[in-house]
Amino acid sequence: MKSVVHCIRRAILTYFLSVIMYSSLSGQIIGLDLLNKSGFAEVPFKIEQGFIIVEVWLNGIIPLKMIFDTGAENTILFDKEIAQILGIQFERQIPIIGSDLDSILIANIARNVMTRLAGCNTVTRDIIVLQDNTLLLKEKLGTEINGIIGGSYFSNLVMEINYRKNKIRFTHPSKFKPPKKGYYIYNLDVVSNKPYVKGKISISGEQKKRINLLVDTGASLPFLIHTNTDSTLHLPERVMVGNVGFGLSGAIYGYRGKSKVFELGDLNFNEIVTSFQDLLFEQVEEISLIRNGIIGNTLLSRFNVMIDYTREILYLKPQRKYNKDFSFDKSGITIFAVGPQLNQYYVVAVIQGSPADLAGVRPGDLIIKVGRKKSKRLTLQRITEKFTKKEGKRIKLTLKRGEDEIVTSFYLKEWFNVSDLQSKSTNYSN
Repeated sequence: MKSVVHCIRRAILTYFLSVIMYSSLSGQIIGLDLLNKSGFAEVPFKIEQGFIIVEVWLNGIIPLKMIFDTGAENTILFDKEIAQILGIQFERQIPIIGSDLDSILIANIARNVMTRLAGCNTVTRDIIVLQDNTLLLKEKLGTEINGIIGGSYFSNLVMEINYRKNKIRFTHPSKFKPPKKGYYIYNLDVVSNKPYVKGKISISGEQKKRINLLVDTGASLPFLIHTNTDSTLHLPERVMVGNVGFGLSGAIYGYRGKSKVFELGDLNFNEIVTSFQDLLFEQVEEISLIRNGIIGNTLLSRFNVMIDYTREILYLKPQRKYNKDFSFDKSGITIFAVGPQLNQYYVVAVIQGSPADLAGVRPGDLIIKVGRKKSKRLTLQRITEKFTKKEGKRIKLTLKRGEDEIVTSFYLKEWFNVSDLQSKSTNYSN
């Protein structure tokens, strides 16, 4: 039955492609209108804190920094004030679901906003504008982030992400020639402009479980499992408690551990760092039919990635040592960047029993120096990268607590070797 459905789907797609092949490459079909007359467009990007950041102009006035997010359907502007300054008019308010699939946010719909993604034609798109920006993303990431470019913006195209050259290439589907060498090929299910792929996982060495995964460049982590979408999915024996990322509703809390094996077709990842999060949304049963987890940008960045949205195919070309160990925090500290230049760094959370906790680091501490370097000369990304070095690396911090200056140090430690972390909690300052 599935093969019959697949053939019918392919027949429909073939007909669709034959139609759009003769349409104007700069016509009104969403996605195709981004391309130049040759049927291509290239978008430069930067990687910041694990996210793909692109420049987008709204109403032709100022460039905004936005996350390129295959895991989101819509284009979202975080700051209502920016929309008002640009003269963007709202049609109505709507509720949207946060990244934890539980929180409800209020947003405004703006129709036919003139937008230009760097390297593409100017087009009109509907965008969603948050009523209140409570995300604190610039503090969490140490850089200004104004919004998200979601899948509906670039639907009906073939998209290639070249992480080595920091370029996204869009191709008209009639101009696309499938690669012949070096790529692994997977069938996708594209639902609401979001791509899903099948994989297999064994968390603790049990029989591999088939799972459905969202291909999500908007998640700055390697791999995430929603443990309550299937009764056979569970936490590993040793985990770290804390936040596993940030989304539209703020910090996403869960666990971090290692899964024994993750397979994506013939691609294998052993002892892969995995985030675990229970979905809190009331209709978990419905969501679990769509996804059991996420393949995030940290894992995807180890490949050359092509997504053919019309034919529903994923192409992955692995880089050398694509399945080497993923780095992760071994300090137990969460830091925010504040100040006009985002170069003052406050500790907002310390995991109980972590190296930083045992060394006396506390929420509310201002980091003055990391080693011999003054923190104001560092970026948040450079500081947090120091906390992901090899186990046993010594970290020296100079802190300011009230009027006192404190010097302390600790050694980085792999949390997954500690058996009692499941009972540990995280302290968060308000």
